[in-house]
Amino acid sequence: MNDSQNPDVVWTAELDGKYTVEVLRTGPRSGNFRIREGERLIHERPTGLSYGAQFGPDVDDVATWQDWAVEVIDAL
Repeated sequence: MNDSQNPDVVWTAELDGKYTVEVLRTGPRSGNFRIREGERLIHERPTGLSYGAQFGPDVDDVATWQDWAVEVIDAL
């Protein structure tokens, strides 16, 4: 899903009712994957955007991001 308030947000999700997971576009085929708890940044790493995510994120990208989010949160 895309946050219509910020055109740089490619994808966002909520995990466990308290973590916000998002991917923000940083270039035509690149972005930053972030996890926040409220306003506190928990984790951030660069990520690619398949096909430039012109019409939304690729399903394989989303699956990767979901896996990353679960790994990070489970490790806390």
